[in-house]
Amino acid sequence: MDIGIPLRLAHLPLVMDVYRRCGLADTIDNAIGQDPRSAVSTAECVGVILCGVYGGAHGLWRLRERLAHFDMPTIMQDRHFDLQRFPEERLAKALDDLFDFSLDKLMTGVALEAIRQFRLDTSWLHFDTTSLSFYGAHEQPEPPFGVTPETPPPRVTFGHSKSNRPDLRQLLFGALVTSDGGVPLWGKALDGNLSDSEAAAEFFTHIRSLVEDPRKVTCVADSKGWCARVLDVVRHENLRLLSRLPRSHRLHRELMAKRWMHVEKWERPIRPGKEAEYYEYMGWDVEEQLVWTTTGADGKPQHETLTIPARAVRVFSSALLRTKMATRDRMHVREKRQATKQIRDWQDVVYACEDDAERGADRHVRQSDFATLDLQATIVRQVGPAKRGRGRPRRRPEPPLAAKEHWRVRYTVRKVTARVTERRLHDAATFIMIRTRNDDWEITDREMIQRYKDQYHVEHGFAWLKNGAAINPMFIETPKRMASMCFVYCLGLMVYNLIQRTVRKYLKEHQTGLPYHRNKPSDRITTQFLFELFPKVQTVPITMPDGRQESRLVGFESIQQLAATALGSEKSAFSPVILAKPN
Repeated sequence: MDIGIPLRLAHLPLVMDVYRRCGLADTIDNAIGQDPRSAVSTAECVGVILCGVYGGAHGLWRLRERLAHFDMPTIMQDRHFDLQRFPEERLAKALDDLFDFSLDKLMTGVALEAIRQFRLDTSWLHFDTTSLSFYGAHEQPEPPFGVTPETPPPRVTFGHSKSNRPDLRQLLFGALVTSDGGVPLWGKALDGNLSDSEAAAEFFTHIRSLVEDPRKVTCVADSKGWCARVLDVVRHENLRLLSRLPRSHRLHRELMAKRWMHVEKWERPIRPGKEAEYYEYMGWDVEEQLVWTTTGADGKPQHETLTIPARAVRVFSSALLRTKMATRDRMHVREKRQATKQIRDWQDVVYACEDDAERGADRHVRQSDFATLDLQATIVRQVGPAKRGRGRPRRRPEPPLAAKEHWRVRYTVRKVTARVTERRLHDAATFIMIRTRNDDWEITDREMIQRYKDQYHVEHGFAWLKNGAAINPMFIETPKRMASMCFVYCLGLMVYNLIQRTVRKYLKEHQTGLPYHRNKPSDRITTQFLFELFPKVQTVPITMPDGRQESRLVGFESIQQLAATALGSEKSAFSPVILAKPN
C-alpha cells in the first residue's frame, strides 16, 4: 500500500455546497450558458474564483498554482474536474461574460433565488458603501466609433478613500443587506468618485425588483442617506427611510439647541463583565423642506422643493460617551496634530482688509470643532505688499497682494479643562435619528434606535471583504473585469452570511453550540470561527497493492459533523472523489 501526499479540503466543501444549494451556479448557467468551444462553464469559473477568495487568493494571477494544494475534485464534487482547464485567460473571459450579460440582471436573479431558498426577511434593508483600491493606471477604454455601450463600466479614479489609501485609484462598492442575517441582496461597483448620496439613490431604485410591495420595505442608511436626492427616490418608490441626520444639517443644529424635556430612558440588559448601558432620547414631529435640482427636457436645471413629513429623535448613548472618554489622551494628541496642520495653512492666508480677516478668523474658529482644545485668533496688520515667503512653495499658494498694507490672522491653541472636555464629548455622543412619516408605518422612537443598531450588519460584511477575503487592493486589468469581480465578491459575502445565519439558527433551535472563544460552546458562532474548525480536514490518496486507487477523508470528526449538520450539508460534500480516467 502506497500513501500519497495529502490534499487539503478545509472549509471549501461547505462553501461550494452552499454555492450549489442556494442556486447561484444554476442562475449563472441559465443566464449565460456555456460556449460549446469551452470545456468549462462560467458558473464553474465563478466557483473556482470563490475558492481562491476563501482560500486567501483574491486575484486571477496563478490561481491554479494557489489551489493546487487542495483536493478540488472533492471540493467541487466532480470526478471529471480538472484544475488545468481554468487558466487565467479563461477566468478573465468569464468575468467579461458576466459583465456583458448584465451584472444587474444577474444580481436580481441571484437575490430572488436566495430569498426563496432561505426565506429571507426583506422588510428592513441596510445600505452602506466602502472603497476598493486598485494598483495601476486602469485607463477607461474608449468604445468603438459610433458605438455607445448600454452599461458603461464604472470609472476607476481618485476619490474619498475609506481604506486610507488616497494614493491609489478606487471604485466605490455598495451593498444592500437584510437585517435578517446581513445577507446582501444587492451589491455593485460604482464610480470611484461617486458620492454616497448618489449611490444610495441608485441602489434604492432597484428594491422594487426584489420585493413584492416596496411600501413595506424600510431602508436604513447612515447620514449620507438623508438628502434631497435620496428622499426624492424614496418618495417615488413608496419606500420608508430611517437615517442619521447629518451634523452639518440646519435641522440638526436646531434640534441639538433644544432643552432636554420629557426625556425617555432605555436601559440595555447588562452583559457579563460589562458596564450598564442606556440611551436617553426625545423626539419631535417635523417637516423637512429640501431643494432638489433636476435637469429639464431643455437641458436647463429645474429646482423643486421637497416637503417631507419626518420624525426626529435626539439620542444620547452612554456607551458612546464611555468610549470617547476612554480615549481622551489619544484624542488630545490627535487634535493637537490636526490643529497644527490647519493653523499652518490658515496663517498663510492674506487679507486685503480687516473685515475680511475678522470673517476668516470667525469661520476658522467655528470649523475647529475640537473637544480638548480651544482655538484663539489674533488679527495682525502688516505694512507693505504681501510676498511669497522663502522655502518650498505650498501646494495651493496664495496670490501676492500688491498693496500698501495687508492683514493676517495668527492662531494659538490652549487645552481646556476636563469638565469642558466631558461636556463637549457628551454632545459628541448625542446624535439625531430621523425617519419619514408614512401613513401606514407605525414605529416607536425606541424601535428606531434598536433598528438602526442593526446597521453593523453592513459594516461586518465590509470587514470580511477587506480582512477575511483580503481583496483590497486588487490586481485586475480592465474596469469591466473589476465590476464583475465585485459581483463575485458580493456572491462570496452572500454565502458567508448565509452560512452564519443558518448555523446560528440551527444551534439555537437545538440548544447546542460549537467551540467559539476559548473553545467554549456557543450558538452565536461566526463564520470565521466555524471555518477554523476545519483546518485539518483533508483527503489522503492511497494506492492499494492490487493497483486500485482510493482516497480517504481524515480530520472530519464529531465537531466537524455537527457544524456540517447545522449548515444543512451532508457528509457527502466531503466524500473523496476519485478522478475519472481520461479516455
